[in-house]
Amino acid sequence: MFVQYTTSVPLGLGTVEKVLTRLSSELGELGELAYREGEELRSRVGPSSVVAKSVTLEIGAPQLQARGIVFPVHWVAVGAESLFPEMNADLILSQNGKQDTIITFSGTYDPPLGAVGRALDRAVMGRIAEATVRNWVDRLVAAIRAAA
Repeated sequence: MFVQYTTSVPLGLGTVEKVLTRLSSELGELGELAYREGEELRSRVGPSSVVAKSVTLEIGAPQLQARGIVFPVHWVAVGAESLFPEMNADLILSQNGKQDTIITFSGTYDPPLGAVGRALDRAVMGRIAEATVRNWVDRLVAAIRAAA
């Protein structure tokens, strides 16, 4: 399944990248994002405390690509991994004018439990995945704005 969320922050691309790097050890609730290859971190993700789940986050080193600065992201649930999908995604920073950066989270996951999981994903869980991604990215943007 595919999930994508795009938002923007009224800061230049270079500033956003620098702030993310500076915040890498300070983001705490956002997963204490450390933009170093292979680093695993724990965080709680979810649109509310009712559906929040602890996950291990891996955020790879940034890569300069045609679509912008791309941070590979991988997250997997902590405990009961077989009941929750793994997410593989890209966090993409792209410039939109001198003082605006677009932040896009673009990811895929395979619902667990085969056909039953796919049906649940279409009925309910897909919306929860989208809300989780929106929540995580919006909290990341808030941290960037506060730090800048």
